[in-house]
Amino acid sequence: MSRTPRRLAAPLALLSGAAIALAACGSTPSLPALTDPNEIVTAALKATEGAKSVHIDVTVDGTINADLTGTGGPGAELPLTGTTAAADVDMAGGKAHATFAVPAFLNLNGELIQIGETSYLKTSLTGPQYETSQATDSLPVDPTDASGIFDDVGDFLTADGVDAVKGDDVDCGGKSCYTVSIELSAEELAALGADQAAQMGLPLDLGSASLAFTIRVEKDTYRLAGFKTVASLGEQGSITLDLTLSKWDQPMDISAPPADQVKAPAA
Repeated sequence: MSRTPRRLAAPLALLSGAAIALAACGSTPSLPALTDPNEIVTAALKATEGAKSVHIDVTVDGTINADLTGTGGPGAELPLTGTTAAADVDMAGGKAHATFAVPAFLNLNGELIQIGETSYLKTSLTGPQYETSQATDSLPVDPTDASGIFDDVGDFLTADGVDAVKGDDVDCGGKSCYTVSIELSAEELAALGADQAAQMGLPLDLGSASLAFTIRVEKDTYRLAGFKTVASLGEQGSITLDLTLSKWDQPMDISAPPADQVKAPAA
């Protein structure tokens, strides 16, 4: 009988053992399973601390009746279905690049580039060149402090009087995600001081609104995968907003538009 198999047995065993050891060293340790909704929210907030960048996708559905003229007259019906937005947010660099579309409003679409305190905005209503403005106060997300939006969500979900409930796990982008939900009546929202429409200058009265809010958290990283808000506004209609978060900490190339694409300031 040939000794070749026996001579190969020892090296093969060593190679197999080394492969198993390398695989074990290279694998990502699994995070503990969470069952308490507040623990899930806390873990998600902690996982976003120090994040350098994130991609955001937003979809909006529903119809509202809003007093767009500000005269106090009857509201005009404004369908929101088909409204979308997408943004790369570079928190480390204080930059953002976003596109948006509101088909029901004169088929509006546009693009926003934020570099520090300078905004470059162009829309289908204002022409092909960017207009510039300063400060970030009017932006939905300040790229220099984008993590603040996640802190606000966490504060809302863990506030006194809010009963967060862990839901079923769901698929999100090919991963398994925890879900944590709350439902608030108009009275509960008022008790929380959550009617910010007037403060934000929105043409809506949220005095009779009820809210259902759900966040999604990746089970393998504890990072926020997104959240969904359903606001029922009574006679003013309803809004469903779904926000998805992805590409955490991936490199992003965001720069100001070329000078020949920027409209000169008015004299």
